[in-house]
Amino acid sequence: MSFKISIITINYNNSEGLRKTIDSITGQSTKSFEYIIIDGGSTDGSKEIILNNQQYISYWVSEKDAGIYNAMNKGIKVVSGDFVLFMNSGDLLYDQDVIENILQNLKDDDDILYGDALLRNESKNWEVVKMHPEKLNFSYFFEQTLCQQACLIKKTLFESVFLFNENYKISADWEFFIYAIFIAKVNTRKIDFLITIYDTRGVSGSSDFKKIALEERRTTLEKYFPLFIEDYKLLSRYGSNRSKQLLQIENSAFFRKIISVVFMFVLLFIPKEK
Repeated sequence: MSFKISIITINYNNSEGLRKTIDSITGQSTKSFEYIIIDGGSTDGSKEIILNNQQYISYWVSEKDAGIYNAMNKGIKVVSGDFVLFMNSGDLLYDQDVIENILQNLKDDDDILYGDALLRNESKNWEVVKMHPEKLNFSYFFEQTLCQQACLIKKTLFESVFLFNENYKISADWEFFIYAIFIAKVNTRKIDFLITIYDTRGVSGSSDFKKIALEERRTTLEKYFPLFIEDYKLLSRYGSNRSKQLLQIENSAFFRKIISVVFMFVLLFIPKEK
């Protein structure tokens, strides 16, 4: 069975990133997809870039929106494809054959098909591969999530589950995934190749990201998984930098030996009780 993929790009005043994303998508070896751009009324030349690439775009709009997830929902409502892939401005498909490889791997009973992602921050000059697990356990989502740009989501899920929560700033995709997978019990499957190069300089790079994400995730757990909320609070504490350092020491024979020697040295200077 052949499938149609709808790629959605949302953008606001990121003309440089938008140009890179458009080039990545229009440079694919297959053109068997529709491309949709939802711009939030940018004033930095983004609209001109869209106009210059109209021949590749199935639908676009440039108007004020109510945030990231409002823009994504706008895109979802106009797609005609069977599966949706989000590639926001600044994000790239890993290579020119990604869409072709996805089309060859899609199956009729797939609800969420996901691969891996290369996380990149050009400002800090670093990149790392995010390897998603073959099996998605509930505990994985306590600290992690699926990189949305590495996921193909069946369009009908947005009708049978729900659209993205527009009250959230960061974690609406996390809410969607955790509800769809563990309550709606949709079919998920991993394909073992890189789908995207994800630009981490967006919202996730802000200093308030972690705090907002924790609050939104806690709200989701209280709404749908109240019995897990205490576990989430506990694991959130274990996820602190200090806890991670202690776990690193505990798991390393070398560090344990160093700490032991330091304590023995300190004890030499502590007065013994008479």
